[in-house]
Amino acid sequence: MTAHRFPVTVFSAFAGEVIRIVESQEQVATTRIVGNLVEQDLLEHMLEDSKPGSIDSGLHYLLSTPFRYPPLRHGSRFGSTLEPSLFYGSLELRTCLQECAYYRFIFWYDMATPPPNPITTQHTVFRVALESERCVDLQAGAYFKIQPQLQSPVSYATSQALGSHLRQAGAQLLVFASARGPGSNAAAYTPGVFASAPGGQELWHSGLSSELVLLRGAGGLFRFPLSQFAGDDGHLLRVAA
Repeated sequence: MTAHRFPVTVFSAFAGEVIRIVESQEQVATTRIVGNLVEQDLLEHMLEDSKPGSIDSGLHYLLSTPFRYPPLRHGSRFGSTLEPSLFYGSLELRTCLQECAYYRFIFWYDMATPPPNPITTQHTVFRVALESERCVDLQAGAYFKIQPQLQSPVSYATSQALGSHLRQAGAQLLVFASARGPGSNAAAYTPGVFASAPGGQELWHSGLSSELVLLRGAGGLFRFPLSQFAGDDGHLLRVAA
């Protein structure tokens, strides 16, 4: 494994709002596999009981959920499979929606047999204030040379190594350029950076097909074609299995 050498860690203050989108998965999924509302209620309680416990019983579930689960199969952009998960959000609405659109395409192309018709789902967009004196801005000049690696759509090797390095250095929050298109995202290592309860909740609807994701809500209608996230061969770019 190649050793990474990163710039000296410089902390800065951050105080601002981030936007996150979550899918209303359980209600959609459970109503498809049970016969009535009584059975649905029972199944949802069973699913809730099987989840990992919250890291902070006083924290709103929209904020605690990302910290409750073990990392994904590949980890995340700044968290390895051996580390606690991070809370990710975006600094602008469109950036948040383009991240959602990318993962809707991941969902589509992970299906063994995609359906003949588009898939519609409901989502909640919310906003939360973050504050930290131990933020690292990865868009700063010191990280310019490794921006292509940090934004790679096919490898987390450099970004996860940097994420581990900054976690050990005591960082609480990262701000970084989106790998999916214009805009910036934030990643929180700890719920201690939350400076408000989640607010501004909005209902959004998505339509997913093999070539297009549509997202519609109070902020308008947004279209994200597969080509935005695809390579020269037209296939979705993703971290290798």
